[in-house]
Order: sequence, then C-alpha cells, then structure tokens
Amino acid sequence: MKKKLLVLIVTLAFLSVAVVGGHALPKGTAVADVIITNERTISVSGTGTVQIAPDIALVNFGISVDNKDASLVMTMLSQKANAVLQSLSRIGVKKEDIQTTNISLYPVYSYDKDTGKQTLEGYRATESFNVKGAINNAGKILSTVSANGVNEINRISFDVSNKDQLKLDAIKLAMKDARAKADASIDGTGYNINSIKTISIEASSPVPMYKSFAGATENLPVEGGTISVQANVSVVFTFE
Repeated sequence: MKKKLLVLIVTLAFLSVAVVGGHALPKGTAVADVIITNERTISVSGTGTVQIAPDIALVNFGISVDNKDASLVMTMLSQKANAVLQSLSRIGVKKEDIQTTNISLYPVYSYDKDTGKQTLEGYRATESFNVKGAINNAGKILSTVSANGVNEINRISFDVSNKDQLKLDAIKLAMKDARAKADASIDGTGYNINSIKTISIEASSPVPMYKSFAGATENLPVEGGTISVQANVSVVFTFE
C-alpha cells in the first residue's frame, strides 16, 4: 500500500511540470522560477543656452527721389543708387553682400482742405537695400551711405555666422542638464542610470537683434550685444 502511494505522488509531481502555461515540456526538462519585472524609466527635460556676441551686421537703408516727371525720377533714383553702391565697393563691401529689398514708384498729391481736392505734385521713387558686413565695419557702412545720398536708414540687425555649431553646443548643454536631473532624482535610492530609451530635441535658430536709427554720423559706434541660442530636450532614461 505504501509503495502504491509513493508511485502516485511521483506521477502527480511529474505531471505538474510536464505542462506549464499550456505548453508541453519534453521529458527531463527542469522548470525554473520566472520573474516578470516592469521596465524602470524616468522622463526628464533639459535646457541648454549658448550666448555669443554677434559677428554679422545687416544694415537696411533706403533712397528716395522726388520729381514731377515719372520717367525722370526713376533715372535720378538709378544714379543715386549707383553712387551709393560704388561707395560701398570702395570700403570693401562685396557685391554678393548687397541685396535690393524694395523698389517703388508712386504719385505724390497735395490736399486742399478747403476745397477737398487733391493735386498731383509729382512722383516719388524709392529703393531699399540690405547690406551685410562684419560687425566692426557696420559704423563705416552707415557713415558711407549717409554721405553718399542715402536719406533713410531704417534699421540694423545682428546675426552670427556659425549657427549650426551653436545649436549643437546648446543641445549638448541641454543633454547634460537632463542627465544631471535624472541622476539627482534617483540619488540615494540605490539605482543608477544605465541607458537612454528615447530623446526628443527642439533647437531654435538665433533670432537676429534689431535696432532702429534716426540717422548716422561719421565714426558711429555700433554694439551688437549678445545673441542667445536655446535647445530643449526630453529624454527617457532607464535605470536599474
């Protein structure tokens, strides 16, 4: 009786390991414990900012000419514009760094408030330019164009030449910021960051700084201040 009972117990034990999770196991297979763990992740955002002095100046100026004859006013505009361009060439501004931004021709009227009538007085022709140059040459550009017939200096903007590298530098700083936050958040818990699951990056281009000018004088000092480039990252770290 005892032998039969022992055989029955052994048979039941064998059957208990022969099928696990609906899958039959071959004879002689040992079944180990299975531990299912949730993935440990932490989501962190980081910000990196790079500030740099601009090295490019963009000067926007205009020329305007008035005359009673529409065709003559355009000829006069052309002559003044050519004189300005030649003066820029003499101080070393390259042709490819000069861009026409606007040309216009429109009638000029006077208004009699007593009669309510408008009288054609003539025509006005205008042309606007953007000139790019080194920031330390901006004052000379302003003074030169003012001395050679330009009667409208609209604004000056400042930019940087190495935009792509500045973006990369800002991203590196943002990643360092994110990693520092992740390390700090699990400090003292016994866990450690071991990998990165996902990264999302947003990096903005430098926004040119603008200044307005009412006029220009010889040896006009021009200061560009600083330009900021910012990057934001969202990082999912894994830790164990």
